[in-house]
Amino acid sequence: MTNNPFFSVVIPTYNRAGFIRKTIESVLAQSFQDFEIIVVDDGSTDNTEEIVKSIVSDKIQYHKKENAERSAARNFGAKISNGQYVNFLDSDDVVYPHHLQVANEFIEHHERVAIFHLGYDIKDEHNTLLRSVTNIQSVNLQILSGNILSCNGVFIKKEIILVNQFNEERSLSSLEDWELWIRMSARYPFLNSNVITSTVIQHDERSVMTPNTSKIKQKVDQFVQAVLQDEINKKHFGSKLNKTEASACTYAALHLIMANENKKEVLHYLVKGITRYPGEILKKRFLVIIKKLIGL
Repeated sequence: MTNNPFFSVVIPTYNRAGFIRKTIESVLAQSFQDFEIIVVDDGSTDNTEEIVKSIVSDKIQYHKKENAERSAARNFGAKISNGQYVNFLDSDDVVYPHHLQVANEFIEHHERVAIFHLGYDIKDEHNTLLRSVTNIQSVNLQILSGNILSCNGVFIKKEIILVNQFNEERSLSSLEDWELWIRMSARYPFLNSNVITSTVIQHDERSVMTPNTSKIKQKVDQFVQAVLQDEINKKHFGSKLNKTEASACTYAALHLIMANENKKEVLHYLVKGITRYPGEILKKRFLVIIKKLIGL
């Protein structure tokens, strides 16, 4: 393996022994071969290490660290990477054989691109297609209304990710990537292609739903605070950040009602969301919340 690969694929993982072999093998099968794989094991207690080390390839590095959530694992992987561009791949997802080839061609056609995103689809564990995401027109604008991106599809120049890291606050987990994409959008042109090159695998262990309502509220409040207090975000987006706060509030309302929180608390976030940006009522999420509130 070259000491200076073009791409570094960073795979943070925690107790994904049943998935990670398929994930790594999908990267090794790339048509574009100038890459390294950095697996950052975030304190797994299963046999993830055994699985990774059984895969014979000089492209793979394995590092195990104390559990600190995936943001810290991603940041660690980025710091030790050797590639010009860093791509973060979740350890229960897969990339298609043309993933890095498409990324390389995109870079060749967009001189000095700092950050970009490629299309993705969503499948279940039986490989049934659930949805294809190919309708992204402008990340810099659309990202304010919700996290439309898959982390697997994002490529960032190494020098850029080193100074714009994932927020490592544990309570922010599952919203940390959205928070970073907003920060990036306030600082750089965030380009994209809708060519599908990766798959997000939906499975029971992946669910971001949690029955802990206090954690849901803490996470959303932490996210809103991080986004709204960033001076560059405020200067670049101004009042458009109302869309982000609104989306975060309805996100909270949905998760709270799924966790059987009392209706008063759900309504608090729902009303706050549509007050910040009335367009939230046009989202499918709003209809789901209303149906749950009235018991349908």
